[in-house]
Amino acid sequence: MPTEKSRPDKHGAITRAAAEMFLAEGFDRASLGQIAQRAGVSKQTIYSHFADKEALFKAICAELTEKLTIPLREALNPGADLRAALIRLGEDALAMMLHPASLDLHRLIVSAATRYPELGRAAYEAGAARMIEDLGTLIGERSRSGDGFTRAIDEPRAQLLAEQFIGMLRGFHQARGLLGVPPAPAEARQHYVQACVDLLLRGA
Repeated sequence: MPTEKSRPDKHGAITRAAAEMFLAEGFDRASLGQIAQRAGVSKQTIYSHFADKEALFKAICAELTEKLTIPLREALNPGADLRAALIRLGEDALAMMLHPASLDLHRLIVSAATRYPELGRAAYEAGAARMIEDLGTLIGERSRSGDGFTRAIDEPRAQLLAEQFIGMLRGFHQARGLLGVPPAPAEARQHYVQACVDLLLRGA
């Protein structure tokens, strides 16, 4: 039988409940007791999965990034089409950025980072920094194999291109979402992502 700590259903219930409570109450006001009650577990169960509230917050950021980087991991397969993988990554990332819960989480991180700068740094490392690093690795590996790029790209250049690509994807789409401005139509966002991918591949 799996131990309490190893049960994925408990882990998922805790992180879902924590995300809901953080968004509803803010990082300061949300307590582990409230999270435990919402998840239907004991506080001790939470402590068997996470050291403290900060560790729980960091895990939520890491799990969000894990979902976003699925296309990157698939693109590491030598047989995968690079442009198609980048387009899927871009569409998934932009959709996630504009999801109401993600926008709320972004606002929460920004507000919490003022008092808890370590949370802001942790969220960045688990989110944007990891995406940039993984994408930079992919760009470097594919360029050295001559797949999708006209020349080999060294690591610093690959990381720069990855950061530029993620920045292009965000563009003003996320800013409009955070300010409550209606998003661009889905078809327009798809064309935007494709243009970003083509610009990356040409500019490399």
